[in-house]
Amino acid sequence: MNTFNIKSHLNKGFSLIELLVVVAIIGIISAIGYPNIYKWYTKKQLRNEAYELFAFLRDAKQDSLYKNALYKIEIDNGRDPKGTMISVWETNNPDCNLGTYGNTYFRKMTLKNSTLTPTEKAHVFSPNGCCLNQNHIPEFILQHKNDKNNGADFGKYKINITKATCFINLEKDN
Repeated sequence: MNTFNIKSHLNKGFSLIELLVVVAIIGIISAIGYPNIYKWYTKKQLRNEAYELFAFLRDAKQDSLYKNALYKIEIDNGRDPKGTMISVWETNNPDCNLGTYGNTYFRKMTLKNSTLTPTEKAHVFSPNGCCLNQNHIPEFILQHKNDKNNGADFGKYKINITKATCFINLEKDN
């Protein structure tokens, strides 16, 4: 006849060695998984900022057409300690070269996790198309601020703006 003794089951538990083995196994699994999770999260941050900048530029282009105004995109990599500041300034002057841009800004955006390498510090969207000189094709290259190998660690994103039509294209490098 089997008898069930409650006292003997209550006194049983895990020994200190068993607990230490379980904690060590969890530590080893975490140490192996952390670099992969960090790399995935960093790539996700970069991708999100690339899509955010793409939408920001697209909205500026569309509002330029809607409001029939020039929109100048200025990129400032050094003034804001939080990251790269991108501002859109508006003017009603229809001439790309003579446009004066006051303190009226349409929108501002800050890139917190990425560095931005523009081909020039300013670009202009016009209701009639892009205001670009013949030798300049706007290109923005984004890479994560912690990437030490020129995009080899987490990749790069490139945003190109076509001269005549102002078509904005986003593509992933690497």
